[in-house]
Amino acid sequence: MADSLRYGIVGCAGIGNTHAEAVAAVDGAELVACADLDREAAEEFAADHGVPETFEDPARMVEDAEVDAASVCTPSGTHADVTTDLAGAGAGVLCEKPLDVTAERVDRMVAACEAAGVPLAGVFQRRFDPAVRRAKRAVEDGEIGRAVLAETQLEWFRPQAYYDSAGWRGTRGMDGGAFMNQGIHALDALQWVMGGVESVQAEADALARDLECEDTGAMVLRFESGAVGTVAVTTATKGGTDRTEINGTEGSLGLGDGNVELRLGTGEASLWGAETETRSVEGDPHDAGAGHEGVVHDFVDAVREGRDPEVPAREARAAVDIVLAAYRSAETGERVHLDEVRDV
Repeated sequence: MADSLRYGIVGCAGIGNTHAEAVAAVDGAELVACADLDREAAEEFAADHGVPETFEDPARMVEDAEVDAASVCTPSGTHADVTTDLAGAGAGVLCEKPLDVTAERVDRMVAACEAAGVPLAGVFQRRFDPAVRRAKRAVEDGEIGRAVLAETQLEWFRPQAYYDSAGWRGTRGMDGGAFMNQGIHALDALQWVMGGVESVQAEADALARDLECEDTGAMVLRFESGAVGTVAVTTATKGGTDRTEINGTEGSLGLGDGNVELRLGTGEASLWGAETETRSVEGDPHDAGAGHEGVVHDFVDAVREGRDPEVPAREARAAVDIVLAAYRSAETGERVHLDEVRDV
């Protein structure tokens, strides 16, 4: 491998631009190529980011431009196909969330990367957020006692025009709804902090938008630790929130706006309540940084050093499995164990 990692991006619209900016900010990586089925989009992207070569085919991009690693920034339902092409040509893969929208496709892309001997990493940048990392430490160290209840609310707005802007948006086979698309970042952070999910009970529906999947849904989670969690997500509200709270036997912590609010018991308690004190605490920065820049930085270092990235495939698939379990639960009305949706 050359001193500078030769990097490519597949998918030259939307989040692909964020990846290009992140690569440009990371030492040890050079964006040398991009690929998109839309030739005009690829050329415009190349002009905007100073990319010397454009392609339509991801495998050809890897072979002709001698690409070492690439970001997959295409619609979710195409991730398995693109990843398989990249891996078969010998490139490591950093795949945008979710890895894909079915267990079979996720299994296929994981198997392709394992067979090729290249890394596969997922993009869950909240794991690089200092506040989220501080929350995980608080739970693991028992700082709030035994965690018993974890709650996430994500209330965003997406108009009908958003879903109408592309035929794949809001479809089960290519995109998913509020759980799989918008809520999956908060869901992944919650399950990562809490140590994994064992089972899911869910309700989901399209209540305000015309789409195949849900614009609103709620889950009740049973974590592997025995704790209980709730996740409420919608894209049909205006002026909502994006907040997580984790409650333990000795205190609670809240995450929102990049801050950590810690509430701990003071020792004073009665039949009706317990006295607490509240304070803001510093987060735990990741060595690679935060946001997409941190994700790309860690991935580039992982490829160069021959180690696992921060969010390898086995970690990145966890949130997909939870959403798939939620979809099955919403359809059947029954609690679904994650083992029931995993093919491996």
